Amino acid sequence: MKALAIALACMACAGSALADNVALNGAVTLTGSGFGNSDGWLGGALAAPSTVTDGVYLPIGTQWNTGTVFWTGDVGADTVMITLNHTSVVSQLNLQADNDNNYLVQYRDTSNVWHDAAVIVPHRSWGQDNGSVVLGTPVTATAFMISGTTGAGDNHFSVSEFEAIGRVVAVPEPETYTMLGAGLAMLGWMARRKQRRS
Repeated sequence: MKALAIALACMACAGSALADNVALNGAVTLTGSGFGNSDGWLGGALAAPSTVTDGVYLPIGTQWNTGTVFWTGDVGADTVMITLNHTSVVSQLNLQADNDNNYLVQYRDTSNVWHDAAVIVPHRSWGQDNGSVVLGTPVTATAFMISGTTGAGDNHFSVSEFEAIGRVVAVPEPETYTMLGAGLAMLGWMARRKQRRS
């Protein structure tokens, strides 16, 4: 029994990992007609969607429509979706976005159902700034969706970086199950043998 407890403890340790940005290099999809609309503001062209998950933050105060994924329009009409490379348990969300707006972040669970995760409010400075939320309860997610929401701002939205801090859900490979089964069978055989001797 002691050997079994040690084996199970080792497997638990192997399956856990330190928290990391599980959204890094996730696929980014833009949905809506407002993307690239500066509504008269001078600025750069719409950045590639992949920059949202590239791990690179812009200098604080960068103009909202320069080097970002930006849009103008009604609250909730346009969305930025980040598909994670692996199902992950996420406990914190970080966002660099236009400072004077609020952003709703939703997550998709393993049953493909969307849920509200948090509203992120960047620091109220000028241009791009950072906001962060520690989730009260970690969520298991396959994707995240960002949209502008009510409470502040001028309906000129932008996102330059998104991070989901957590850990990838370990999925054992078939060989792992085979080895576990063989190990448990051997432990059972040893226990029966020991019992017969007694």
